[in-house]
Amino acid sequence: MDKYSLKSIFAPLPVTTRGQNFHLQCDPKNEKLLYCSGPAVVVRDIANPSVCYTYNEHPGTPTAACFAPSGFYICSGDNHGKVRVWDTTQETHIIKYEGHGLSGPIKDICWSPDSKRILLGGAGRQARTHCFLWDSGSSCGKLHGHSKDVNSIAHSPARPFRAVTVSEDYQIGFHTGVPYKFEKVITLHKNFVNSVRYNPTGANFCTVSSDKRALLFDGKTAEHIGEFKDESGVAHKGGVMALSYNSTGTQLITASADKTVKLWDCETQACISTLEVGQDLNDQQLGCIWAGAFALSVSYSGDINYIDLNSNAITKVLRGHQKSIETMEVKSGKVYTSSFEGRSSIYDAESGDVNYFTGAIHKSKVLDTKISGDTIISVDNSNKILRTPLSSCEMGESSSSVPSNVKYFDVHSGSDTEIYSCDNTLVMFKDGNQVFSQELKYDPNGCAISPCGTVLAVGAKEAPKLYLYDIEGSSFVQRQEIALTAATTEIKFSPDGKLLGAATVGRTVLLLDVEKSYKPVQHCWSTQSKTMSCSFSPDSRFMCVAGVDTNIVVGDCSQPMEPAIKIIRAHPLGTINRVRWLDEKTIASSGSDMQVRQHTINV
Repeated sequence: MDKYSLKSIFAPLPVTTRGQNFHLQCDPKNEKLLYCSGPAVVVRDIANPSVCYTYNEHPGTPTAACFAPSGFYICSGDNHGKVRVWDTTQETHIIKYEGHGLSGPIKDICWSPDSKRILLGGAGRQARTHCFLWDSGSSCGKLHGHSKDVNSIAHSPARPFRAVTVSEDYQIGFHTGVPYKFEKVITLHKNFVNSVRYNPTGANFCTVSSDKRALLFDGKTAEHIGEFKDESGVAHKGGVMALSYNSTGTQLITASADKTVKLWDCETQACISTLEVGQDLNDQQLGCIWAGAFALSVSYSGDINYIDLNSNAITKVLRGHQKSIETMEVKSGKVYTSSFEGRSSIYDAESGDVNYFTGAIHKSKVLDTKISGDTIISVDNSNKILRTPLSSCEMGESSSSVPSNVKYFDVHSGSDTEIYSCDNTLVMFKDGNQVFSQELKYDPNGCAISPCGTVLAVGAKEAPKLYLYDIEGSSFVQRQEIALTAATTEIKFSPDGKLLGAATVGRTVLLLDVEKSYKPVQHCWSTQSKTMSCSFSPDSRFMCVAGVDTNIVVGDCSQPMEPAIKIIRAHPLGTINRVRWLDEKTIASSGSDMQVRQHTINV
């Protein structure tokens, strides 16, 4: 039996850009949701979104992806114009084709209905479209007619083959095939054309634009046959970013920057219902997909909304992070995370459901968080400290600040003590008020308070040294200086107080025996590069460290000379910023890939 296994992945949200549409895709059976997020291509089960996997092998940042009509392959493209076709049926996702599609970012991808040809649209110095046979890479025609970036591309679902491209030059390109060749250009839109999709029956296709209009065309001839508009004379009050047909082609939905999603009748082009998602800027709707019984939309915040079109209401929202997760703490089956832009979230470790902290939340990068009793304490880049009750998750009720930049801090819930490691200073708070500070001759980094609350351990940022202080009421006094082989980052005492461990800037893992005057414990664990975080299991048996090399190293403190368990590529796409033990056998990790992962130790 393997010594470890991946228990779950809590997927990141779509990374959105204001004013740009976002393409959601689904598999032919309407069971899987497909989108790009940062360095990964994400595939999630629509009915049970906590079931997901990520494709992590693109050399650049993935920007578009699409299932083949067969469902066996996915074609994905990145910001360098590179294309990959990979298998969806195996966990290894074997690559079937790799080539260069465009000289710039690929914005949209579609397949021919026989799963033989792939069409790309995006940016480039010369060509902004490309069509090829995926098994050989041979060209199967030319898609011309645009002078600016192509935002979207669509292929007819049956013969005779037709391809439609839409662009930032306000134009619609219509092509016949195969081989594909330019037929005509349509100039009815007056602003960026954001998306085009074919009716599943092939009878028509629809284009939507930032000019607030949604136009309907004949699927074979591209003759303009109608326009979706309400009583105002246009489809939406803001730019229309995306559209999607239902499986029968009788209705479609549109998503708009006016923060609404509308349902339309394709025969009459009349609006059936309008759903207002919210009032905030983050509620702008940038993408949508109609997958079987589910209609989904993407907000500017990255949230994915499940819409019940019968009741015209949102029934579920998928939440998470769009930027690097900087801090993470766990308690009672909950995972508390904060990201680079200040968003703070609560994950249910079992279901994967996510909620956000509310109130006066952080507005900048969160540097560190700790849980003290029933309160989570967080500090951000502006030196603002927030103390938030876990019962309400309403931020801003209790706040204070420190005089300079915080690297790490630690808390002791029994005495309501907080000690912050700042620029050349250590600052102590009690009951939310600053009571003591001490200037130092060194620049501190990680710090930790012992479980009994009487000892403070502080690592120097530049020098390989560890300083120990006695905590005496509302102050502390230095009593010991220990030379190390590498400077520390995060420092932790074991829950039983018998060990002190630390992640370091070198390849060493620091482990000291507290009961033997902090004598180093001999072990054979090591890492490949700088580590950012460390944590002890609740029973103090295991210690884990993780960092830049994307691996998690787990050592058995009861048998330190036994080889460590190495969870290879625990986060394949970036630095691991935090590791924490959920229980004696489960590690939660988070990092710059915006994901939270759970790993089970099988020993």
